Amino acid sequence: MYGLGVNRLGVTNTSGFVPSTLFASGEEGAWYDPSDLSTMFQNSDGTGAPAIDSPVGYIADKSGNGNHAIQATSSKRPTLKQSGSLYYLEFEGAQGLATSAIDFTGTDSMTVCAGMKKDTLDTAVVAELSASVTGNTGSFRLASISTGAGLYRFQSRGDGSAQAANASPFGVGTNVLTGISDISDPVSTIRVDGTQEATTTSSQGAGNYGNHALNIGARSNATSLFLDGRLYGMIVRGVTTTATDLASIESYIADKTGVTL
Repeated sequence: MYGLGVNRLGVTNTSGFVPSTLFASGEEGAWYDPSDLSTMFQNSDGTGAPAIDSPVGYIADKSGNGNHAIQATSSKRPTLKQSGSLYYLEFEGAQGLATSAIDFTGTDSMTVCAGMKKDTLDTAVVAELSASVTGNTGSFRLASISTGAGLYRFQSRGDGSAQAANASPFGVGTNVLTGISDISDPVSTIRVDGTQEATTTSSQGAGNYGNHALNIGARSNATSLFLDGRLYGMIVRGVTTTATDLASIESYIADKTGVTL
């Protein structure tokens, strides 16, 4: 059984914050932690002990919601890597992970935080709820986009759509990305390394989020918009997170990513 909040490989969580507390009241979502080897397997059926420089076909959701992310096609699996005290999934080419459908139909709010590194300025999915945010109601996409030499964007959709992107490019590098949205309020915000970069109150239409698969590192179970880079950790939560919890989430992910906020 994988552990909750304890990094078995020695990466220090300096804040003392344990993300499982974010889901203690039954909040829907997921928490992925590549630094916890006990959560990963080489095969999508949960077999094959994880090893550095070996593929990962299964990473368990530590939130308690059971939204495990898998990749059934062996050539599309990311690789578990280590750099000093940090551990991450490396995505190269046509690779990605996806969950079964996650039922977010009870909420119109979302918080997504990921520690990642991009090696190119191509448009790439970090996390996308549904096969495509442009074609499915009740979806979102946290992404790196090629426009402007390396912008980040968070797009949220009810039966309409709104998106926020930073004005100044970050280029190739390592960052903590956070997307926050509320369909009915409405707001869509992108934060980078603990700082709000852009927000919009444009209408996202109506409705709640949907019952869609969560795609990680690519669109639609590794069919396009591939991330060429690294994922150090991710938390997805179907609520608009409080300022206190947001600071804790970003600090936690920053520790896992090697980013100073």
